[in-house]
Amino acid sequence: YKPGILVLSVRPHEVAGVAEDTIKPYVKYRREQGGGGLLLLSFAPSPRPEWYTRILGDGVRTVCILPAMETVIGGLDVYSLAFNKITYDPGCPPGREQLDAVRQFLKPLGQVFECTPDESLRLLSMSITYHMLYLLCFGLEPHYGDESGQGGCARAAGILYALNRRRLGLPGLITPAAAPDGRQMDGRQMDGQQMDRLAWLEKGWYEGALAFARGAGGEAGNKAGPYDGREGGNGNGNGTRAGTAGNADIIAPRSFELHLLSLQLETREFLEAKLKDHATPGGMTEEAVSGFRQLWTGKDWMDGDVSMAYDISYRLAELVYKKGKALEKRR
Repeated sequence: YKPGILVLSVRPHEVAGVAEDTIKPYVKYRREQGGGGLLLLSFAPSPRPEWYTRILGDGVRTVCILPAMETVIGGLDVYSLAFNKITYDPGCPPGREQLDAVRQFLKPLGQVFECTPDESLRLLSMSITYHMLYLLCFGLEPHYGDESGQGGCARAAGILYALNRRRLGLPGLITPAAAPDGRQMDGRQMDGQQMDRLAWLEKGWYEGALAFARGAGGEAGNKAGPYDGREGGNGNGNGTRAGTAGNADIIAPRSFELHLLSLQLETREFLEAKLKDHATPGGMTEEAVSGFRQLWTGKDWMDGDVSMAYDISYRLAELVYKKGKALEKRR
């Protein structure tokens, strides 16, 4: 039995050993037996696909996959929002039939987006920055809790969710408890002024990381440009700076919504455990948590402006991206 497709799903620090000690000998054996080309599907966030070509040879076509993390959140089916990102070595690309096989394999997890390796890292940095909505909503909890101090995290997330859906002109998978016109919110009334107090945060946090993912403001390492007041993508190509929807414009509203759905539908304890699980030592999410705490120190949770939130979101995405690049260079 000489399989033509291999799936690699190990921890990042185990990749090199498995590639050298297990996959490389199999590639040699398969070649000696007259086998054809091999397709490798790697679910490790690093290294880049070019690394596999260098180690295994150009007889192996590698597709690196960042899969959708969830298709159900708090009992809600979120498959329509789920997305997988795939990359491959442009100098050693898989054939169309191989890519079709990858798409079919990933179909149960959500839509598949083809990206360049650098684009994939930028998109991941954006999504991780949106993941820090957890820390933002944890911090807002005391301001939006009920009389006993409970429910503030979900309530703050509901406000951000409603504001984001309204601003982008998109429907949500749920009707948020916090509506922008001040309608009932988890059994309490919220007036429009209370809702609008978080509009700066929703807009700035969304737009900053999205601008970085698009490559706006120059290459990573350059200072973020000031917020120019223009709107980001709405997931269908309308209202984008480029005029057409690239991967960032399509993925951003989905990623933002997914994180805010988690904050509304899952318990605080579960959310804390999830964030801790994602923030593995030395990883990109851990870098985001540390960077957030540094950049947000001294900021008022309830009183800010769009440009401040935009700048922090952009800079945080850039920090996470640089961490990802540093991890790649270790290979």
